[in-house]
Amino acid sequence: MENQKSVSRRRFLRNATGVAGGLAISSLGVRRATAQSNRAIKIGHQCDLTGALASSGYWRKKVTDAVAKWLNASGGIAGRPVEVITIDTESKVDVGVLRMRQLIQEQKVDFVIGSEHGGIGIASNPIAQELKTLYLSLCRTDAVNGKAANPYSFHLQVNTSLTAQAAGGWMVGQTGKSWSILYADYVWGHAHRDAWTRSVKAAGGSVLQAVSMPVNTIDPLPYISKLDRSIDAIFVALLAPDLPRAIPALNQMGFATKQRVTADAIFSVFDVLGLGAQANGIWGMDSLPWELKDKDTPHMRLMRSAVGIDEHGREIGSGNFCAMGDIWPAWENIGFLKRNIEAVGWKTRNDTSALIKYAEANPNYPESDLFPQGPLFIRPEDHQAFCDYLTLRIENGKIRVKHRLPKEAGIYPATVNIASR
Repeated sequence: MENQKSVSRRRFLRNATGVAGGLAISSLGVRRATAQSNRAIKIGHQCDLTGALASSGYWRKKVTDAVAKWLNASGGIAGRPVEVITIDTESKVDVGVLRMRQLIQEQKVDFVIGSEHGGIGIASNPIAQELKTLYLSLCRTDAVNGKAANPYSFHLQVNTSLTAQAAGGWMVGQTGKSWSILYADYVWGHAHRDAWTRSVKAAGGSVLQAVSMPVNTIDPLPYISKLDRSIDAIFVALLAPDLPRAIPALNQMGFATKQRVTADAIFSVFDVLGLGAQANGIWGMDSLPWELKDKDTPHMRLMRSAVGIDEHGREIGSGNFCAMGDIWPAWENIGFLKRNIEAVGWKTRNDTSALIKYAEANPNYPESDLFPQGPLFIRPEDHQAFCDYLTLRIENGKIRVKHRLPKEAGIYPATVNIASR
């Protein structure tokens, strides 16, 4: 009897210990799940803080930090805080690629917002696919969502095909049918030359010549002197270092009487209004107005206030000229993440493929605080975003919107189909 009691007691203690152990393990699982649900969503920012693209990199960082701060003040994403980890690409492909891997493999980020540099964007796409990390590219290069595309890359930024498709025909109708092109001897410049030529021809015009100019040309006059003066209009696709010299040189060579049209985002790359009367009458194009009165909505006011931009498109405090075309994509990248993370119940990178499929099945984003630029459509086939687009003109020392083109005007044929299955 005593032995039976001892056995029963030992069995009870053993079972009790097992139950206690099970409770401990179960409790640990709950704590881990709770910790996971409270962990910050880490967003890597592959940003061009120094080098040739530092001026726009400054704005991309400022906006990304501002929207993260605004979101965190209102509950974050799915109740989790947002943490942005920014690294410097130095505007170099090799450095940008290295930093991409460091963000994902060492910093353990959940998503990456990409560089403006086209070469960095193209080289980063396969890394995103290899490491199954969603990459939101911010370059303006067509190839990033063309030949270099894959399901892990989304592109909430305009590109050369979109801008030429949207604005080319309208510009031909406003300025004339015979054109010359002055372009940077660089991949970006080549893409603009080709896209604008196609668009002019489609509108019934003709490009009489295209003159390339090396980047960082000290004296642009020898190149400008090659341009045909019989043209109606000249399309200028030069990079930031050359524009402040090229525009006065064009006027000096007699082109002030011609219609001068600058490529997408050119007004963003330097303070074009600082040229004074020499810039008057120049046409441009971009995806966001400088003057608040040209798009005065509660969503736009919220974004400008959070970032620190005044009603004339200048930084509050410094008076620095803003890169307006870089503002909204940086803001809306995080808006894209918030909407899709919350819609699919995303918890970790294991859920990223489900997020991608949801985004492809739900391509429309209404105008809101998260999408202040306007209604956005992200094409499932190549993950390219399409937005309303603007033609602009410098008048009396201000950049004014002359015409708003609906997002449908910029939709060009997709060259790939990467939609996940």
